[in-house]
Amino acid sequence: MPKNVLFILNKLRENGFEAYIVGGSVRDKLMGIEPHDYDITTSARPEGIKKVFQAYKTVLVGEDFGTVGILLDNTLYEVTTFRIDGAYINNRKPEKVIFSKNLTEDLKRRDFTINAMAMDGDGNLYDPFNGQDDIKNKIIRAVGDPNERIREDALRMMRAIRFAGRFGFFIEEELFDALSLNASLLKKIAPERIFDEFSKMITGENPSHYLLLMEETGILDVIFPELKRTVGFVQFSPFHDKTLFDHLICVMDNVKPDLSLRLAGLFHDISKVDTLSIGEDGRGHFYGHEVLGANKVEEILKRYRLPNKTIEKVKILILDHMKVHAEMTDKALRRQIKRVGRDNVLDLYDLLIADCMCTRADRDASFIINRKNRVKELLDEKEMKTEKFLEINGNDIKSLGFSEGKIIGRILKDLEEMVLDDPEKNKKTYLIDYIDKNYR
Repeated sequence: MPKNVLFILNKLRENGFEAYIVGGSVRDKLMGIEPHDYDITTSARPEGIKKVFQAYKTVLVGEDFGTVGILLDNTLYEVTTFRIDGAYINNRKPEKVIFSKNLTEDLKRRDFTINAMAMDGDGNLYDPFNGQDDIKNKIIRAVGDPNERIREDALRMMRAIRFAGRFGFFIEEELFDALSLNASLLKKIAPERIFDEFSKMITGENPSHYLLLMEETGILDVIFPELKRTVGFVQFSPFHDKTLFDHLICVMDNVKPDLSLRLAGLFHDISKVDTLSIGEDGRGHFYGHEVLGANKVEEILKRYRLPNKTIEKVKILILDHMKVHAEMTDKALRRQIKRVGRDNVLDLYDLLIADCMCTRADRDASFIINRKNRVKELLDEKEMKTEKFLEINGNDIKSLGFSEGKIIGRILKDLEEMVLDDPEKNKKTYLIDYIDKNYR
C-alpha cells in the first residue's frame, strides 16, 4: 500500500480505532491491478477522525455521511465511518446514514461482492460475502438480494455491466434477471450520471462487450432506444455481412478510445433504419442517412447533456463519413480538410477505415489508408495550417480600387477555390495580377 494510506490506517489503529482500505482498491489488489485511489473506512466517527488528524489539514467532504478528507502531500484521502444506509430516495441515494461500529454491517450495504471486501494495514482480508471466490470464478454477484440492491440505486445496473465488461466477468443469473426486471428505473437517474458510466465503458477495451450486455438485459432500449432499432436490422447489401447493430459496434471497437470518435463509430449509421429503400436490383439504399443521422445524434447527445464541442465533432465525423469516393484529387482532399477541420480529419479517416473493415470480412481498406497518408502530407502545406491562408486579403483588394461589398467576398472565395486546386498560385503578385485580369 502507498505510505500515506498505511500512515492513515496505522494512526487510526494507534488511537484505538479499526481502519481498512475497502471496495475497489481491495478488489484491484487481489486482481493484480494497481489501484487508482484508496477508499478508507474506520470505526471512528467524523469528529474522532478529525481529532486523530488535528495536526493535518482536513476537509469536510461529506461529514453528514461520515466522510472526512485528509490532505497529505497535496493528495486528498477520504476516510469514511462504518455506516448503515437509511432508506433510499429516487432509486439513487440514501436519505440518511446511521454510523456503525461493525465492519460487516458497512460491507453489507455495498453493491457487489467483489466490492464488499476490506483489508487492514497488515494485509489481512475481510471478505464476509465471498468476493474473492467470485473474482476467481469471474462472477459479478450482488451483495444480498439483487433486486433490493438495484432498487436502492438504479445506477448499479450500469456499474454491473461496466465491471462485467471491464474484467470479462459473467453477471450472476439472479443479478442478470434483476437488471432486466428493473431496467426502466434508469429513466429516473440523472442523464449525466448514466453517461458518465457509459463513457467509461466505450473508452475502454472492447466496448462492444458492454453494448451486447446492454442489449441482452434490455438496458439498451431504455437509454438508447434509437440504437435498439438497429438490432437485427438487415442492410440488404452484398457489401455488408453483418446486421446494422453488429456493424456499428464493430466500427466502435476498431477506432481509438477517444470519446468523440467512439460515439461517431457507434452512431454513424443510426438513421439507416429511417432511410432504407430497396432498389430494382434488390439492394438496400440509404440516401441521406448521414445528414439525418447527424441531426439525430445531436438530439441524443444533448439529451445526455454532453458539451457542445463534443457534439459538434461527432456530427462533423458522421456528416462526412460517406465521402469516401474511389478517387479523390488533392483539390478534393484539401476541401475536405477545410470542411471538417485539420483537428478532425485524421479521426475521420480512422472512422472511414474502421467502417470499411467492418462491412465484410474480405473488404480491403488499403485505399483509404493510402488516402489518409496523403492527407497527412497535405496537412503540412501552409495553406492547410490556417483558416485564412491566402497571401492576399480584403484590404489588399480594396487598395486595387474595389469598393467594399459583395465583390470583395466573391473575389476572395474564388481565389481560395483556385489556390486549393493549385497552392503554387498562392503568391501575392500572381493573385493581384489575376484579379486585375479577371475582375476589372
